[in-house]
Amino acid sequence: MTVKKIKKRIKYRKFLLNLLLKFINPSNKLIVILSQNLDKYISTYQCHLYKIHKRNYKVKTFNKLAA
Repeated sequence: MTVKKIKKRIKYRKFLLNLLLKFINPSNKLIVILSQNLDKYISTYQCHLYKIHKRNYKVKTFNKLAA
């Protein structure tokens, strides 16, 4: 899954969660499941961002050593 798709899914779930929290109790089973699902996508997104950062950092460090 690409970073762009994960970001869209996070936005959608976040919007849905905030909307449902206005009408449903936070301890409701649906809200808990949605929140856990949102957490899963956020952690996946953070892993992707870390991998991109790590890859870019290695290239910059290598360029500094070569110069």
